Amino acid sequence: INLYYTEWVAGAWKDVQSVAFNSNEYSTGHPALSPDGNTLFFVSDMPGGKGMSDIYKVSVNKDGSLGTPERLGDNINTEGKEVFPYMDANGDLYFSSTGHMGLGGLDVFYAAANGSGFGKPKNIGLGINSSDDDFAFIYNPSTQEGYLSSNRAGGKGSDDIYTTKQLEPLCEVEM
Repeated sequence: INLYYTEWVAGAWKDVQSVAFNSNEYSTGHPALSPDGNTLFFVSDMPGGKGMSDIYKVSVNKDGSLGTPERLGDNINTEGKEVFPYMDANGDLYFSSTGHMGLGGLDVFYAAANGSGFGKPKNIGLGINSSDDDFAFIYNPSTQEGYLSSNRAGGKGSDDIYTTKQLEPLCEVEM
């Protein structure tokens, strides 16, 4: 699995290109742009990582080229699997992980923006998370609405998309 990009020119996608840090030796995937478009987050199992897959960030230059990938800190990445990063309009990071304390399978975590990094991840808790895999969470802080994917019991297929409306502020789940 690798990442590619293209440009929208005169009503059509043109010139598909591979990002410079793709390799046949490891995977890169799950791309997510920051709201300002200046940072691309992605997941990889490239050498130098901490776990099965880690979250990286790379700057997006004004000309559209990408800088050098930088692995997010050990407060985010674990020896497990970190996947599906998403940054909301406030600059806060959401991602799924098997390496942080969770309810089972992949759980969704939230890490508040903290300078150029992120604070301690917090498990979002029951409702969003289940004992199964919960992932690909996106959230709009102004409407307090979001979506996630899950293979939890009661769905229509192996992975289903769910909607959520947050009624209370996020809080850390005690495990």
